[in-house]
Amino acid sequence: MLRNLETVTDTRGQIDILNEVAYSYRRLSPDSVLLYSNRAIALANKVGYKKGLSFAYKNKGIGYYKLGIAPDTVIYYYQKAIDYAEEVNDYYTQAACYNNIGLVGIAELTYNESIQYFLKGVKVFDAYIPEENRLKALILGNLGTAYHRDGDNKRGIRYYEESLAMAKRLGDKSIPSIFVDELARARMEEGDIEGALRDITDLMPLHDELGDFESKAETLLTLAEVKMEMGEYRETIKHGKEAYAIAFERGFSRIQSRALIWMAYGLKGNGELNEAVATAKEALDIAAMGFSLELQSRAVGILADAYSELGDFQKAYEYAEYYNRLVKQRQDQEKQRITDELEAKYQNEKQLLEISELKEEKEAQERRLYGLIILVLFGVCVLGVMVYNIRQKNKATEALNEKNIALQAAEQSLFDKNQELERYIESNLQLENFAHLASHDLREPMRNIVSFSQLLEKSGKEKLSERELEYLGFIRKGTRRIEGLVKDLLDYSTITHTSLEITNVSIMKLIEEVNSDIQQLLNEKRGAIIVNDLPEHISADGSRMYQLFQNLLTNALRYSRDGVAPVIVISGEEGATHYNFEIADNGIGIEAEFFGHIFCIVQNIRKQEH
Repeated sequence: MLRNLETVTDTRGQIDILNEVAYSYRRLSPDSVLLYSNRAIALANKVGYKKGLSFAYKNKGIGYYKLGIAPDTVIYYYQKAIDYAEEVNDYYTQAACYNNIGLVGIAELTYNESIQYFLKGVKVFDAYIPEENRLKALILGNLGTAYHRDGDNKRGIRYYEESLAMAKRLGDKSIPSIFVDELARARMEEGDIEGALRDITDLMPLHDELGDFESKAETLLTLAEVKMEMGEYRETIKHGKEAYAIAFERGFSRIQSRALIWMAYGLKGNGELNEAVATAKEALDIAAMGFSLELQSRAVGILADAYSELGDFQKAYEYAEYYNRLVKQRQDQEKQRITDELEAKYQNEKQLLEISELKEEKEAQERRLYGLIILVLFGVCVLGVMVYNIRQKNKATEALNEKNIALQAAEQSLFDKNQELERYIESNLQLENFAHLASHDLREPMRNIVSFSQLLEKSGKEKLSERELEYLGFIRKGTRRIEGLVKDLLDYSTITHTSLEITNVSIMKLIEEVNSDIQQLLNEKRGAIIVNDLPEHISADGSRMYQLFQNLLTNALRYSRDGVAPVIVISGEEGATHYNFEIADNGIGIEAEFFGHIFCIVQNIRKQEH
């Protein structure tokens, strides 16, 4: 297909080929999906090919989803694809993106929301694409998954069977490859374990025939779950390892985490508690990078149980508390989602009411204007012979219209200023609330940590090793740093009322302090920081300069490339009126479309179609 690309002279044809290649990699290599979709986007933007842009942005969302990128970013690209597809009446891509957003919802456990998106996709087919096809069968199967995971097994099984029946009529073997394992899991939850095992055993050769690695890994995980239910722990571990090997090789991070979790379940069930702990911790690390609260909760639950069985009740308690925090976080997210929906509905109703009031006011003005015109015309008819009076009345009418227009402009200006004032007042109220939280609710826990750390150091000075005492020193130092950051945040919230504390700051000493505080992260990433020529001293606020360098260096380390040791180069010089500093790294970088948002405060740079 790539050879065909070289022979196609039509740019739109090249874009179509790039999109097809990107899509073909969706179950093999997410990085390749992103590579070819980005090339398609660049070409499509040059020629204004909206259909090609729609397909390319859909593929980009798929690639990011496979890599475990934050859901907001994934949905952002799907929504862009929908917008372009609506402009060119590309109903197929619209339905595909509704399906994919529904899959993101399944991963985030928002099943009801997922069901709504899948139903939107089905409605698009019913309205515009009545014939049966593979994508519609996929959406029906995914709808079955959403109902199944929401606890409605009977409805889930019904949609699974409808999807598989359509796939059979179409002669498509890939649909059973995707959904039979989900159907088996639903049967298992209904108590039909033997039927579930039979379905999976019959399905496994089909994955190898189709070369569908992702579905094979998913089926192996279902098989591990069945074996766990049957108490065959060694088999659970075996199938979990097989799924992990496929997911690791292909870069399916979500499947890696789930495979490790089932391995940990099997190890714990088999009495290999230390191995279960190590495996669950690895699963937790991967799940945390993928922002999956569900997988984090399951990994933490295993750790709490394993430590309890090992007799380490302190760690068991810590992980139990961690589990409770994750559960609360999931509950808070759901509450926030509901709150956001209600707020959006309220704002929409408020806007509709304002529009209605403005419309009524405009109609009233028009009625007054029509009355005035009728009055003027009547005067013209009565005093037709009095040319001078007619002209004077015409001039008066024109002046009145001008004043009316000026009055409308003044009213609009007053309305806009009132709106701006309301937003300003609301912003200041939020800022004051934040300042209150920072100065009272956050400082007190920090002081407690410092106090108890000091008490622990005094009481255990002769019992603790030098290394352990050093750790306590790190705790105190880090906590004091947090206290400083809280103070800085409070200062920032009142920035218009405070002045900078300008002192003579040694840049090299400041960078050494930052380097010391981020040393653990630097060691974990195996990174290096290179400092070129810098000004010896500058006039600045030392605390804020420290926070600036700490944030930039920490971000450079966190967002490094997989398998590439991060290298950060710091250089700077003194200009005529200011200092120029440059921090360069070899990390993943930021796409050009987000350059305008980088320095905005609290800016969120928002299977089987996947």
